[in-house]
Amino acid sequence: MLKAIKKQRRKNMPFLNNKLFLKRWIPFILLVLFLLGSIVSFLVLFLFPTSDIHAVEKKEDWIFYAEDNPESTFISRYVKHLPSVKANDRFVMKRKMTNDYKYPTMLLIGDHQHMTVYLDDQEIYTNEEPNDPLTLNHPGKTLAFITLPEDYVGKTLKIYVTSPFDTYSGFPAEVFFGPANALIGYVFSLSILNIYILLFTGFICIINLFYVIVSFINQRKLKLSSILFSGFALTAGLEAGFSDMLGGLLFPPIVNSAMLNILSIITPMFLIGFYCTNMHFVRKYYQKWLYFHYSFGLFAILFALFQTKSLPTIMNYMFLLNITSTFVTSFAAIYEALKKNPFFVICAPWIVVAAIGHCFLYIQDILVLPQSDVNWRSIIFFLLIIIFTCYGFLELFFSSEGKNKRIDTADIKLRLYEKQQANNPEQSLKMQQVLQAIKKRTHTVKDMLEDQQLAAAYEGLCEIEEQIKQQLTRPSVEKESLTTMLITNYQHTATQKRITFACDGIIEPLEQLEENDRLSLIAHCLEYAIRYTCAITDPQKRRLALRVNDTNGQLHIDCQMPLLSNEEAEKLQNDETKRQAMQADMQMLEQLCLAYQGSIRIEETNGLHLLHLTLRAKIDPLSFD
Repeated sequence: MLKAIKKQRRKNMPFLNNKLFLKRWIPFILLVLFLLGSIVSFLVLFLFPTSDIHAVEKKEDWIFYAEDNPESTFISRYVKHLPSVKANDRFVMKRKMTNDYKYPTMLLIGDHQHMTVYLDDQEIYTNEEPNDPLTLNHPGKTLAFITLPEDYVGKTLKIYVTSPFDTYSGFPAEVFFGPANALIGYVFSLSILNIYILLFTGFICIINLFYVIVSFINQRKLKLSSILFSGFALTAGLEAGFSDMLGGLLFPPIVNSAMLNILSIITPMFLIGFYCTNMHFVRKYYQKWLYFHYSFGLFAILFALFQTKSLPTIMNYMFLLNITSTFVTSFAAIYEALKKNPFFVICAPWIVVAAIGHCFLYIQDILVLPQSDVNWRSIIFFLLIIIFTCYGFLELFFSSEGKNKRIDTADIKLRLYEKQQANNPEQSLKMQQVLQAIKKRTHTVKDMLEDQQLAAAYEGLCEIEEQIKQQLTRPSVEKESLTTMLITNYQHTATQKRITFACDGIIEPLEQLEENDRLSLIAHCLEYAIRYTCAITDPQKRRLALRVNDTNGQLHIDCQMPLLSNEEAEKLQNDETKRQAMQADMQMLEQLCLAYQGSIRIEETNGLHLLHLTLRAKIDPLSFD
């Protein structure tokens, strides 16, 4: 036991001069270089995609009308939507082809729409498949390159557009004309940002999962917060990929549309789950909303798997749910920041801004309003991932400062075990004598076996077995718990400093906390209290009382001391060493309270200085990180 504790103690020793080794900065340096290289590449490709991209034209001189009412026509420059066109009604786009292109190509983009293209009376493209009921009822997001015939100039182009959904009916398809290579360059220029987001988020996901695995191997503790963040990074990147034009080229329309909608449901679920694991003060209330959001989201996904046609309709309800989540999350983040939760103190402003941005984007989706070619939703997710990653690196790199301030629990255990052994020298000596006798007898049996004296060797083994049984059945002195030994140690320290120390009935409630946290809490609390009480000049007034109450799973720890006079308080304030040590104790106690979803406060009333801590004895499943 002592060897294991000493090994842990050596492992936890701080670096010399409190400096970080270069190897701790290597991942950060590599990440920065990757980011800078990616940003430079993105800017070059974005600013100079192809030399002939200017040849791409998005024509706006269309004539719109409903097929069943061709007399009522509308010009596309003034009308962007025909609300009279309902589900499965045909909507016609018509224009005269005038421009002549080298390698003439048309890029056609439709959103949950069936499209059939005619050049005069010649059909040159259709995405309708009457023999496929799934595609017929759910056309998905379509992106198609159509090569025009050589004699297209002067002919009339007609595009018949229908949709099985009222939400997408009456909207025109997006049409671009130009040379084939220019259109490909145009698609690629719009896809660079989404490709970059997909690659970066995938890289962050892999690095984070590697960190989770290493932490689990070393600490045997699962970091749920990191797992949820990895899931959020992965789904946000995939959502950017499937919402891109290239997604329409790489996958069938229905697959691209279904995956995009499912990812739009899952990504916010991972995000709010990640927020919840970092909350301390409103978690039990936020969890209720979390369970409702998860239940509704999973129900929507399962329902869509059996009723694929209903997925676009369900998405409107999911967007409403996400809008509500943005408000709930914003209020929760602000409250956590006000309560000095470190994660939300730094990240809450960005979380609120991102929530507002997503709220407007979800409203646009519900109202089917025209949206920018820039994928703002994925950009906002991407910025959140960068912010959370930077916070994680800062927390990882500078956590050694807090570790140096925290009393080493391994050192506490080592001193307590050494003291316990020193108090029982006779028992330790007897045990060593027995072990030496068993070791000597074992060597004798080994020699007998080598000399083929099997009967004598068997008798020797029986004697060894009997000695071991005697030791196992011998009543041993009951060992005190580490908590009891630690408190006894501080009672001795208080006696030396002429402090009257009372702490009856505190062992059993504190046993509900983890051992390291329990020892650290007692040590920092009593170190603070003893330093404060020693500032009282009159030894007769030095009194210290520690009480612990368990109320419905809530631990209330009260440390009571006499209030210092103005002169004594000023003297303590001027003692730089004591003041810094007491501040470090308070910081560590605050961290322990946050870890157990509790709080800490100091009160001065009725001539007493009170240190009051509240902790949740039982932590819920989402709290381990």
